[in-house]
Amino acid sequence: MATERVGPFPARVRDIGVVKDLATHDLDLVRWLGDAPIERVAAQTQHRMGREHEDLVLVTGRVANGRAFNSVVDWLTPTKVRRTRVLGERGMLVADTLTADLYFYANAHVPTAGWTADQARRGVAEGDMTRYALERREPLAVELEEFCAVLAGADATKVVSLAEGLETVAVAEAVLASAASGETVALTAESAS
Repeated sequence: MATERVGPFPARVRDIGVVKDLATHDLDLVRWLGDAPIERVAAQTQHRMGREHEDLVLVTGRVANGRAFNSVVDWLTPTKVRRTRVLGERGMLVADTLTADLYFYANAHVPTAGWTADQARRGVAEGDMTRYALERREPLAVELEEFCAVLAGADATKVVSLAEGLETVAVAEAVLASAASGETVALTAESAS
């Protein structure tokens, strides 16, 4: 899995860095897509704008079921990008959450008749691409609707639980600890609760 959440610095932010403001969204997304808690992180941060808090973070890690991830988050890029890639056995899904576009890039099945087994091991090849038509709604409006629905007693399965939110905050703290120490940080079940 790979996430990219970059763009210009928002003047509204005064008391926090990019890790807790933006990277938490991607860390939560990685947990959801990976279908397991984040197990370990290694991170680098940069302070390029002269602020007390970081404005760039590069995170590499692994979720508890062994899936690897990489996240790039910054306030230094002159254009806003929100992209997520997930590689699988049959290809790659790419989601652009700014435009609500979802693409599937299939691995091609290229015949290798007459080749030896060693010659046939070339890796993947580019196959067909499918663009999925999705309903486009303003994300913050959907978030507010779901929150109000839960307050009204509706099913809360679409809402991040308090435990999941706390887990994401613990992962963000681990990212900052890794960046400060230069070491990989392993998360335990206790650190996420």
